[in-house]
Amino acid sequence: MSRLVIELDWWRDPKGYRLVQSGQPKAPRVLRNGKGHDPKDFRPIRPLASTDSLFRIFANMASTPDGVLDFVQRYGPLTDDGWDATKGDNVNLAISNADHMRQLLRYVSGAKKTPDLPFRPYQATCSSSIEAQVVWDPATKGPKWELRPKTLLDALWLQLGQALTAGAQIRQCEHCGDWFEAGRGSGRRLDAKFCCDEHRTSFNSLKRSREK
Repeated sequence: MSRLVIELDWWRDPKGYRLVQSGQPKAPRVLRNGKGHDPKDFRPIRPLASTDSLFRIFANMASTPDGVLDFVQRYGPLTDDGWDATKGDNVNLAISNADHMRQLLRYVSGAKKTPDLPFRPYQATCSSSIEAQVVWDPATKGPKWELRPKTLLDALWLQLGQALTAGAQIRQCEHCGDWFEAGRGSGRRLDAKFCCDEHRTSFNSLKRSREK
């Protein structure tokens, strides 16, 4: 069964983003530097176009406030609050979501016996808001599902859920710690321990140097 295509037309502030402490109590947030609300004040991007596993990049990066900021700088705001120049994305919320994803990835990779999840016993992932409809695909000359999440964070959870329910083999690179998929269609062997050949070579080189 092929994966459903998740579409997301998104925007980012070309003036960039910054970390601030705001609210009561004070909490870190990612605010955009621009103040305008006109569409021309934003740059259109398609963060999902280059990869069907952006969730792995998010899970790896968003473990610290600086990591959340870096992710938003590259791919745009995570939630609707990120468009508001006075609110911004809640950093603690982003870190919590990334940690939840890592917990699931550790579990499905076999690195953890039980997932330590803060939600209801039968709820593995956060809920996502999407628009779904059947559209005509001119490439295949047939109908297909089109899923459009409301926010980038929704899209990341949809990607993760699709990967897990499709039976993807998730591994954690023994060299860099990043998550990657292994097995059929991934470009990596099912028993792969590294996300790329360069990291396999570097890991073995370091191991030999330590053994001398």
